[in-house]
Amino acid sequence: MTRNTPHALPNAQRTPWAYLGVGLLVLLTLVALTEVNYRFALANPGGNDFLARWMGAHLWLKEGLSPYDEQVSLASQHAIYGRPANADQGEDIAHFVYPFFSMLFFAPFGLFDYTLARALWMTLLEIALVALVPLSLHLANYPAQGKALLAWVLFSVLGYVGVRTIVLGQFAGLNALLIVASLVLIYNHCDLAAGLVLALTASKPQMTFLLLPWVLLWASSTRRWRLVGGLLGGLAGLMLGSLALIPTWPQQFLHQLMEYPTYTNRIGSTLSVVAGLFPTLEPPLNLLLHAGFAFFLGFTWWQAWGKGWPDFLYAALLTLVATNLIAPRTATPHYAALLPAVFLIFHAMEARWGHWGRYAVWGWALVLFAGHWVLFFATLVGDMESPWMYLPLPFFCLVGLLWARRWWLAEARP
Repeated sequence: MTRNTPHALPNAQRTPWAYLGVGLLVLLTLVALTEVNYRFALANPGGNDFLARWMGAHLWLKEGLSPYDEQVSLASQHAIYGRPANADQGEDIAHFVYPFFSMLFFAPFGLFDYTLARALWMTLLEIALVALVPLSLHLANYPAQGKALLAWVLFSVLGYVGVRTIVLGQFAGLNALLIVASLVLIYNHCDLAAGLVLALTASKPQMTFLLLPWVLLWASSTRRWRLVGGLLGGLAGLMLGSLALIPTWPQQFLHQLMEYPTYTNRIGSTLSVVAGLFPTLEPPLNLLLHAGFAFFLGFTWWQAWGKGWPDFLYAALLTLVATNLIAPRTATPHYAALLPAVFLIFHAMEARWGHWGRYAVWGWALVLFAGHWVLFFATLVGDMESPWMYLPLPFFCLVGLLWARRWWLAEARP
């Protein structure tokens, strides 16, 4: 697409002062946004998903405690409840429960007091959710400018998934950006950088435990060895660097991981929610659904084995959808990584249905945006998110991707 020259800034005017002015404007915007977030954090204590990670970073930097130490979990519990948590009543015991190399992201925030750290973290998540939009549009080859781009930014940031990500302080928002950025880098054949960025997504392994093997398999089948080397080398570097700091962290992490289902298994996987709709058939149906999706995903990988970018991306997006369906414990903020799949489906609607497709896109966008909020308030019990919130988006993406497959592969292949 050519640049609209009447609106382009002439080269003669592109002085260092112009760039400095833009930089200062961006900085002032971020400062103002952080101030708003700080006032929100003061008025609304919480952000418990971030608090446990901040506490691990804070006490590690301040007192040299391992983030997996029971004292760290206890400190988080006191910050949340004012007392030790009661796991028997479903209260969060607030373990750190992230790989230690995730400190690359959390340690800088551990230098500040919690309220300021939370405000800065919220700003970072908001930036991530905004940046996620143009990258996701690029992956789906779905151009949007002006008002349409602004609408999609609002869709990402103010939708249920975005707001929940920001308010809880969920790392999933930042991890989703890393996932999508790595796919964009693969598309642009920046394979070493893509592998290194993708390695960072292992900081929240429940979001990429299927995607990383698929990338390795596909990269090997297409002889993109720099991608393989970047991913494996990045993972090795993260492990070796973190082991040098705390040699025993894997054992401590696994111990917390084993305890994780005892206080977070209220919902289980998204497919288990579906199986729960049929109480008399729940055990065999649950097993059948998980086995069926595992087979389906394996078949999808086999179809894309050794093929080019369109097949790879389609399989990668289905892998992200399947991850959120079969992971033993997922969370709705993880759905931020499904934005490229949503845009690919919307692109297919416009391409296949023409003028009416545009109405369909904005209709579905409204249903997803407003429908999630309506469903949330209609099913909210106390302060607990309903299992029903886990169903709409991944199944919309699953059905939509299956419907759009033939069009996408024909459209995107050279």
